[in-house]
Amino acid sequence: MKKNLFLLSLLFFGICFSQVNIEQIKNDVTSDPKKFYYDNLEIFKTDPKSLSQEQLNYIYYGNNYVDYGFKRSEFNNVLDEVTKFSNRKISFKKATQVLEKAKILYQKNPLNKELLLDLQKLYYIVKEQDKGDFHFNQYQLLYETIQNSGTGKLDISPLVVTNFSDQMLALENSKVFTRGITFKSAVLPDGSWLNIYKNGQDLFFVKTTHHKDLYKDDK
Repeated sequence: MKKNLFLLSLLFFGICFSQVNIEQIKNDVTSDPKKFYYDNLEIFKTDPKSLSQEQLNYIYYGNNYVDYGFKRSEFNNVLDEVTKFSNRKISFKKATQVLEKAKILYQKNPLNKELLLDLQKLYYIVKEQDKGDFHFNQYQLLYETIQNSGTGKLDISPLVVTNFSDQMLALENSKVFTRGITFKSAVLPDGSWLNIYKNGQDLFFVKTTHHKDLYKDDK
């Protein structure tokens, strides 16, 4: 009887939840980047809400298996300047100037979540609410993609992110994300990291995959 209940619970888990398949995304994007990544990315830049969850998975996780197309250090330096001003009360004129820098960064990397929030704030300052809302919707879709990637409750169903900073987004809705949180890390056979967060008796699992060029010299 207990065995049957266990099998039923596993079946129920499988029906109600499907862990994002990183290996499948990697294989598909590597073999046909236009179909599985770039075509979806173009839709993300024009009509993001029309994308299915599967297409969003290919964009967010598939980004790990395409070329950056820019130097990360240079991108981050400019982004720091944009964020510094987007978080301040600045004039319409200054916002317009900063917005031009943000637009250039957006053309290089429309998936950067910090940049999407910067664009939202800057467009609000220059009274272009619709454009600000558009970029916030893009951000929200990426955030939901992370939240939908797993349950976070078991090591076999962690939430999956593509960089360390996104781990904080993964943790936002968990019970462990309060004072007293601790964690330990383990390197998995595929080279990704599994962080196990703990707070009291509660555990939460987040897996971080890495871009193929992460440790390459930018120069």
